[in-house]
Amino acid sequence: MDKSEFVRDFGVFFAEIKKEGIEATVNDVATLYAIYRKDLKANRINSNCNKSNSDPGKEPATERQKHYLMDLAYKKGLCITQRELDRMTREQASKIIDTLLEGD
Repeated sequence: MDKSEFVRDFGVFFAEIKKEGIEATVNDVATLYAIYRKDLKANRINSNCNKSNSDPGKEPATERQKHYLMDLAYKKGLCITQRELDRMTREQASKIIDTLLEGD
């Protein structure tokens, strides 16, 4: 993205903030825009760009969930294979994490 495209996108973002009636300084909007862009980039990296088109709860488990599950399972003396983790949805991972945490 070149500088002119970045400035144009920021202008559109700023206009949307004002259109919504949100009172914010340019610095605050710039901070929000930076967070927004970082989230967009993370979504692209994690292949979550079409999240709104997917069935809620059916998205693959996040890497963060997988690592947390592996850690919890290890501490509980359980074994979760990489294959199981790769087939797990976010919803399933969340439920398993909750179940493992309830045992503490």
